[in-house]
Amino acid sequence: MKVKICGQTSLADADLSVRMGADYIGVVFEVESSPRSLDMEKARPIFEKHRDRTFLLTCDASLEKIGNAAMELDPYAIQLTGQETPEDVANLKDEAGGVVFKSIHLPPAGEEGAESPEQILERMKLYVEAGVDGFVLDTSTGGLSGGTGTKSDWAVAARITAASPAQIFIAGGINAENAAEAAAMPNIYGIDLASGAESETGVKSEEKLAALFAALGRAQA
Repeated sequence: MKVKICGQTSLADADLSVRMGADYIGVVFEVESSPRSLDMEKARPIFEKHRDRTFLLTCDASLEKIGNAAMELDPYAIQLTGQETPEDVANLKDEAGGVVFKSIHLPPAGEEGAESPEQILERMKLYVEAGVDGFVLDTSTGGLSGGTGTKSDWAVAARITAASPAQIFIAGGINAENAAEAAAMPNIYGIDLASGAESETGVKSEEKLAALFAALGRAQA
């Protein structure tokens, strides 16, 4: 079971996350709606040191912009967090290649979604056919597509993870208190969190990271 610590905003925080046990980290790249977004200059040092484990997160960016960023930063994977279509994925794979993950968004717990789990799974199959290598099942709220610190309905999420056609991370509202529950979802590849490991927005907390990995260690034992 892998752990991805997303929303990295500095090399120091990236180093801390990896030192504490993160298998993967993520950098939000030029996404205006995200308070954790970095430009090329600030993102580059993180990728230069941790290229083999760093996801490049984009949102509804042009194929040209994603391709240029991938060429400059050479990420482990590109994560598409917006409304990108399977056709967009196919074009990206043709142009840039590499590993591509797609975020799939659920509403916050207690709210009705526009799609059933079965409809979401059918859509996920189309993404896989287009070349997607994995998914991040996240929560969308307040106009943000990730990093919200908000849980979805995990009973619904579990139905999706159980039948996912590719590797899948669960994200949204994960922290030290509920990480073991998230990690116990069926067929899960890993957990993915940002705000649950922060002392304030965009700043990683050594204390919270230590608590997270301790909780996961106890659950595994």
